[in-house]
Amino acid sequence: MASENGTKERTLSYRWLVFGILLAAYFLVYFQRNLPGAIDRTIVDDIGGIATLWSAIYFYVYAALQLPVGLTVDRIGPKKILSVALVVVTAGTFIISLANNDVVLYLGKIVMSCGMACIYVPLTKIIVAWFAKKDFAKMNGYVIATGNLAGIIATAPAFMLIDTIGWRGFFVLFGIISATLAMLCITFVRNRPRDIGAREICEIYPEEKESYGVYEKVPHKNGIMTVIGSGRIFWMPALAYFFIFGAMMLFQGRWGSTFFKTMYDFDIFGLSPALIGTLLIMFLAIGKMISTATAPAIAKRVGSKRKTIFIANIGFLTVWGIIWSLAGEMSAFWFWASVCFMFGFCSGFMSLGFAQAKEWFSAAISGTVIALFNTMVFLGGGILQTISIFVINEKAPLLSQFTTMWGIAFLWVVMACVVSFLSKDNNTGGVVKIRT
Repeated sequence: MASENGTKERTLSYRWLVFGILLAAYFLVYFQRNLPGAIDRTIVDDIGGIATLWSAIYFYVYAALQLPVGLTVDRIGPKKILSVALVVVTAGTFIISLANNDVVLYLGKIVMSCGMACIYVPLTKIIVAWFAKKDFAKMNGYVIATGNLAGIIATAPAFMLIDTIGWRGFFVLFGIISATLAMLCITFVRNRPRDIGAREICEIYPEEKESYGVYEKVPHKNGIMTVIGSGRIFWMPALAYFFIFGAMMLFQGRWGSTFFKTMYDFDIFGLSPALIGTLLIMFLAIGKMISTATAPAIAKRVGSKRKTIFIANIGFLTVWGIIWSLAGEMSAFWFWASVCFMFGFCSGFMSLGFAQAKEWFSAAISGTVIALFNTMVFLGGGILQTISIFVINEKAPLLSQFTTMWGIAFLWVVMACVVSFLSKDNNTGGVVKIRT
């Protein structure tokens, strides 16, 4: 009994070391996702290129790799993928730091994005293996809240750091950090408790019998067909996040700070327009960090992830309506700071969509589920930013161009509200049968 208790305690303590290392890795992922708003024009003005393309590359690469990563992680385990991914991220950041033309710059962004794309899905697989199923929504909330902390730092703080050490020095520093995390991952991260001689989660919590399924080998085709053939169980929350994430990253990750910098003349403590623009986006990230951290508890109190997401999406639609209808007006800084805060707060509840979809499927195909879900999410981010290339002149944007783009984003959120209303909660605890 003492031995069993010892291995149980080792599982319950060691998992936080593993989770902490991977949270730090995800911090880097989310930081880079939101960084273009603070750095894109600096780099493009220096060596050329299209700033919006620099931003959109991340989303297309991320979307393209989700399914291959999901299938691979379900077969060989997350540690190897995570370790290689962080090495690739390091290589990409150093390529960017050495770029002397836009081709090399794009190449570095592609390489770095390839590594970034291979971190979240293995991270969810680690959570499934090291934590109880009932804790997934809470742990995923911590992950996304950590990402939003990175989103905060990727605004005004990153802008000031880049202004101090230059964008090349910034990417060298980023590469050093990612290389350190790669070494920590190789040294300490393990796929499952048994790899350190400790008890499995399903042995600690008998009610977690499905956790055994996390190690079953399911043929790729069977896993994919199970997910895509599940109807609104998967597709409604996935489509909702597709639309919400597209509208969110259009504003937070690309055009929000530029909109405030070019369309308004705020006078706040003598700060530059560029810094004020990133400061307003920081309010957005703060709001999102709060909602993602509290969303699981709020959904539990409401009694439904579906209802919680739908109500939040209605709030997000209202915020977009304000941005669209009052673009170029209401020049009070604190009004727009409040709008940005509510933008982030309402959009953050969509993080429940991952858990809403995953709860319907066996842990044996959890990597495939999250990979297909992420594919939809990041296509949404890339597509709407690509559309913006043809709507907004990034060198000399006009208010009418922003207004048109905000209207398109508003329509996307309308669609998100519709599909989130049509989504479905798993109230029985059962899972979709894996196709054979």
